[in-house]
Amino acid sequence: MPLITLSTNLTLDRAQELGIAKHLSALASKMIGKPEQWVMTHVCSQQSMTFSATDAPCAYLECKSIGMTDAQIPPLAAALCALLQHELHLDPARVYIEFSAAQPQHWGWNGGTF
Repeated sequence: MPLITLSTNLTLDRAQELGIAKHLSALASKMIGKPEQWVMTHVCSQQSMTFSATDAPCAYLECKSIGMTDAQIPPLAAALCALLQHELHLDPARVYIEFSAAQPQHWGWNGGTF
């Protein structure tokens, strides 16, 4: 049930998108403590984006999960920024991340909710 969505104005080919999606999946599983079979990632590159009034490389991530705790968020933020810096050469100062802890009854799957 963790979901990480990455939107960036970088131009990535399909292989790069899938590669970063897989890295985000493994990272989320490890740091949130959920089996990777439940993790979903969504990568959207070539987006029209600005940050600080410039279109220099930037990214926005949404990280949602049932049961994510406040204590998990700071190390996850650091790990996500480190991953984007390593894989995409993105400056962590040009990355925003929105974290949401979802209620099980508000997360649907397979025709029902958790």
